[in-house]
Amino acid sequence: MKFVIALAATTLFLTGCLKTRNEVRENEQRQVMQQQVVTLQKTNADASGRFADLEEQMRNLNGRVDVVENRIGQGNSGVENALKSSQEQNRDLNQKVMILQEALTKMERDILALNAELQAVKAQKAAAHAEASAKASKKNTYESAEGFFEKKDWKQAILNYQKYRDDNPKGGKFADATYKIGVSFQELGMRDEAKTFYDEVVSKFPKSEEARRAKIRLKGLKK
Repeated sequence: MKFVIALAATTLFLTGCLKTRNEVRENEQRQVMQQQVVTLQKTNADASGRFADLEEQMRNLNGRVDVVENRIGQGNSGVENALKSSQEQNRDLNQKVMILQEALTKMERDILALNAELQAVKAQKAAAHAEASAKASKKNTYESAEGFFEKKDWKQAILNYQKYRDDNPKGGKFADATYKIGVSFQELGMRDEAKTFYDEVVSKFPKSEEARRAKIRLKGLKK
């Protein structure tokens, strides 16, 4: 009987010890869980705070984006206006350039026409000058021959009369120049050469005063 009572007491004691240990473990587990819950709540709170901060930052960023988009829109509008103005200016400049090109083309045509007219005038002046020079040269040649003839410089007289004849095959003084060449040769004692020019005068100008005088000279050469 004592054994039974002792066993029962021991059992109760062990049961109480086991119950106490289980409770301790449960309390410990509960505390750990509570701590974990607190940690999770704190973490959740921190995350919520961070999320709120992120939302605020997103709102700020969205606001900035809106401002930038507005500025970009205004900038694009300004760029479009500037581009439109530039295009209009380019059109105006192109029109002005076309007008200037047309005016320049007309001026070039006028200049070419003036140059052609100027060249024609210069050619006319040159021809007139050449003709005047030729006439002066012819006149001077005959007059020079006359001067040498009067000075009895027969050789120079012959040369200048002959030059006059070469330059003026139909000149008004051709017969006189031919006759006086004959006279110059006769004065130099060159009778055959003189006769040649006298005969030419008689042959080409038979009714002239020079032909009459040449015939007289020819009769004198026969003596």
